[in-house]
Amino acid sequence: MSWSREKQELRRKICQAVRQIAQAGYVAANDGNLSARCSDGGVLITPSGVYKGDLEEDMLLEVDLEGRVLSGTGRPSSESPMHLALYRTRPEVGGVVHTHAPYSVFSANLGEDLTEPITAEWALLLGPVPALPWLPLGTEELAGAVARAAEGHSAALLAHHGAVTWGRDVVQAWYRTQALEQYCKQRYLGLLLGRPIPVLEPEEVRELTVRRLAGEERRN
Repeated sequence: MSWSREKQELRRKICQAVRQIAQAGYVAANDGNLSARCSDGGVLITPSGVYKGDLEEDMLLEVDLEGRVLSGTGRPSSESPMHLALYRTRPEVGGVVHTHAPYSVFSANLGEDLTEPITAEWALLLGPVPALPWLPLGTEELAGAVARAAEGHSAALLAHHGAVTWGRDVVQAWYRTQALEQYCKQRYLGLLLGRPIPVLEPEEVRELTVRRLAGEERRN
């Protein structure tokens, strides 16, 4: 099959990220989904019912922002509504990653927003992360809640489900998934030991946040 250079590169990046996600243990069975926005308005997204470690470039589907399949066989991810709602409401978003990474799921089930700067990456890559209540999987209700949470944020926790991150492209979204999982692991260990986790000083957080926002501004 012949793809444009841009779409070929996006397919490569999605498959590279998705294999790393599988190797990291952030998905199991047919968990998780990734997508990337194309410059022509289409969206490349992982198929439903496929173990992400086995994904090949020609298995990705292309859909429009309403979810209509433009190319590819099989069914797009059941979480397509969530991905597409983010793309429709946040024009700066170019990539979305949804995983069931274990420490992120643990934090999601606590139902607490992640607002404490216990890692530098929290300020550099994430910022505050809202925790959303349980909402039925693959529904417009869930999609709408995530899209509303996207304002001013780069990730969200989904109770009894996992985490979703977004960024200027799928690579940045994947980096944010890793940063979020590491943050949640540090938080889990602190709770396990029953000890408060030291946080960065406010001036350090401000400096790192300025760097994050400046980097995003340069790329917009």
